[in-house]
Amino acid sequence: MLSQILDLIRNANITLPVTEVSILLLLLTSCLLFRFNRTGLMTAYVFAYRWGWMFFSDQKQSYVFAYMIFGMAVGFLAVVGMIRSRE
Repeated sequence: MLSQILDLIRNANITLPVTEVSILLLLLTSCLLFRFNRTGLMTAYVFAYRWGWMFFSDQKQSYVFAYMIFGMAVGFLAVVGMIRSRE
């Protein structure tokens, strides 16, 4: 199963819309400029997660479900970690 997923990712072709990439670059530049590092990290995560959905939408249902579960878990743990590490 793992080798199937690795082959799937290795042979993946995904087309990203220029407007989304431009918006991401603008948002990340603004976040770094104004020192909103955590906001920038979450913005990058949301965009990458969305682009993953574009790739996995044509795959098996089990891959989509696993992507959803692990993606939400990582997002949740990142938010909890950012809240707990406030200095």
